Amino acid sequence: MTDLETLEARIADLQETVEAQQAQIDQLQTDLEQERQARHNAEARVDDLETTVEKQSALLDALRKRTDTTQSQLAELQARELEKGAHLEYEHVTPTQDQLDLPDDRLERFTDEDGTQWVRLPDHEDPLDRGPDTLPAADLLPIQQLARMDEDALATATNTRADYIAVRIWKARATHSPGSLWTQGCKGVAEYVDASDIRVFIKSNCERDDESLSRDYAKKLAGRAMERLRELAKSRVYIERRTHRKDGLEYTERRLVLPSDAEIPGSVVTDDPPGTDAVTG
Repeated sequence: MTDLETLEARIADLQETVEAQQAQIDQLQTDLEQERQARHNAEARVDDLETTVEKQSALLDALRKRTDTTQSQLAELQARELEKGAHLEYEHVTPTQDQLDLPDDRLERFTDEDGTQWVRLPDHEDPLDRGPDTLPAADLLPIQQLARMDEDALATATNTRADYIAVRIWKARATHSPGSLWTQGCKGVAEYVDASDIRVFIKSNCERDDESLSRDYAKKLAGRAMERLRELAKSRVYIERRTHRKDGLEYTERRLVLPSDAEIPGSVVTDDPPGTDAVTG
């Protein structure tokens, strides 16, 4: 082999080596780019996860605060009911027992005939002197339980405005004087109230300081409150439609009726005035 041929062979070998090295370089650059992209994606994922963790931590903190607030409000309501002579189920009081503000921090625990465990204040008389309405809250209708609450507790316990108004309507049964909301009935009807009177009652007693309810909206609230009162009273009251005639025109109006024989816990039946039955509770 001549020197020229040897040189050409050497050049060919070097070219193959260069090409092989270039291929390796290209592959390493590709791998490096892929690694950079993967690292970029990983860093972006880490950022997303850190953001998610921060949001979840904030949400957990908010939920904990809300749970603490709710439990605190529940404990306050339970303490008030216990002070009124209520019997509360033990399992409902257990989560809030440490937060109850009670005289001497003492509760009496007992079991009824059905095996249900209850708690109450030991040797506790009703501080509100409610007469016949001294039954434990657990024995009362939902509307009666709500009616026992003060304004702050009632606003917290009611979920809708209709519920709040329904309780106010029920509370208005306590008096029967000229201009009172409820009217004493006869022939099987203890008391009744018409939707139009409830509408006026809402405008006069349930309108917020920063609003002015229209007649139509007050009328809708009256209808909703009547329905909610019927539900909260476990259908001890009923709604009927009454036909009236005024100024030569006939119109139909809904009336909320409490029958004389309604089973209202803690009710008292009297014979005054004659021919009527007054039911309280």
